[in-house]
Amino acid sequence: MVEMMSLNSPQLVEAVRVWTGWGLSNTPSRDDERLRRQFGHEATAKLLPVIKALEEDFYSSDARFVAANLQEMEKLASEQFKRKHPTVAEEIAKALAWCYTFDFK
Repeated sequence: MVEMMSLNSPQLVEAVRVWTGWGLSNTPSRDDERLRRQFGHEATAKLLPVIKALEEDFYSSDARFVAANLQEMEKLASEQFKRKHPTVAEEIAKALAWCYTFDFK
């Protein structure tokens, strides 16, 4: 579990948004270099492992196998993720749900 930093910090929320492309592009575009350009090498070195661990936790959901549609998939995966990380910012969960549902549509 990832609890190295506050999972609702504005910096982490913005980092997830930048890394996933959420709100920046029409499709998920996870981009380590875009994160580096935005936050610099030192901050990225701290943020990226947290982001990738959160993504891994989100993707451990079985929602893609049991949901009847994309809306249910998003809901189930988000609920499972929030049980693992109850303090996570809603924006982080939404960005990761966007990636998850796109990848498994």
